[in-house]
Order: sequence, then structure tokens, then C-alpha cells
Amino acid sequence: MHAMTIANWFIGWPADHWTPADAVTRTRAALPLPPGSRSMTGDDLHVTLAFLGACGEQAAQQAFDCALAQARTMPTTIDLQARAWALLGSSQSPSAVALEVADAGNEIHRLIADHRPQLYDAAQARPDRRPPRPHVTVARLDRRLPTSPRQQLAHALGQRPPPEARLRLNALALFTWTEQRDERLFRRVRFCPLGKH
Repeated sequence: MHAMTIANWFIGWPADHWTPADAVTRTRAALPLPPGSRSMTGDDLHVTLAFLGACGEQAAQQAFDCALAQARTMPTTIDLQARAWALLGSSQSPSAVALEVADAGNEIHRLIADHRPQLYDAAQARPDRRPPRPHVTVARLDRRLPTSPRQQLAHALGQRPPPEARLRLNALALFTWTEQRDERLFRRVRFCPLGKH
């Protein structure tokens, strides 16, 4: 990582347990992704609970200390279903090719809404006041991609049915950028299982 770059931090559920196991790889391969798009794999895959931004490691660690207590109050597993494809990010230049996920009782939405305010406070981070939109980012678009291909992809994703894929969450992790971002984008700094152990 460049010495002048300030890393972002976030807390989320690792998206490791898919049924079928190759759900992300197989469905992403069928998407009409523009040239230069980057696939998200392995440790990159997650459902965000709270994006903390460039708060610094100490603040992020404090927030994860809060998350440890929160994790003990969560179900041991959270079972989600793929619901829709979407192109997410800034309104001007969305760059995250995402698979939106949900459960029958909208519990994942409630968990995000209930728990992220405390995490923002612990990290002294700017809160995200938008309604929760649980998703797994499966690819990132090239930042230099013009507006027209982004709009075409957003339309194509909106017309594409979601895959028959299920995701089981069973842990929380503290994420930040990797040192070598040409290999993968994120690394997991801390990790804890859900539920009382």
C-alpha cells in the first residue's frame, strides 16, 4: 500500500459459506462485466455491518470490541437467500457489482440497523443513515469506466434474475485494506463467531 494512502476499515460478516459452493464464481462468470472489472474472491467477500472509513486502527479496534459483545447476542447462524443483482456505490459513478441478500424475516436488516450506530460511535466514524441494503460485492468496476457502460450494466443487472444461491453467515470480522491490493482488496484483522460460546 502506498505510504500516503489512508486505509478504510469496516466490520462485516464474512461471506464464506455458499450453497452451491461455487455460487459466486459461476454466476459472476455469466455477468456482462466491462473490461477492466475486478473480481472479488476469498477474504474479499462479505456483508457489511458498519463501514467505518479512514478512522485509524485504534478506533477500528475499539469498534470491534463493541462488535464482540454484539456478536454474542446474534443468532449462531444467519441464513440468507440471493434476492437481486444491483450496481451500487456513489450516484455519480457506481462501481460495486453486488448480489443483494435477505432472509425471510428481514433479520439481517434489523441487525444492521440496530447494531451499526454503536459501532460508529465507538470509532467516532461518520454514520451511514441510509436504510440497510445487505449485499455481497462480487466485482468492482474500473474507476476510469465512462458513464454509459455503467448505465448499460446497471440496466442489464436489473433485468437479470438472481441465482439460486444461499449464504450462511456465522461470524463477524474486522476488515481493512491489504498491503498488496493487486492480489486482493481486503484482509481480516480480527474474527469472532456469532452467538454465545
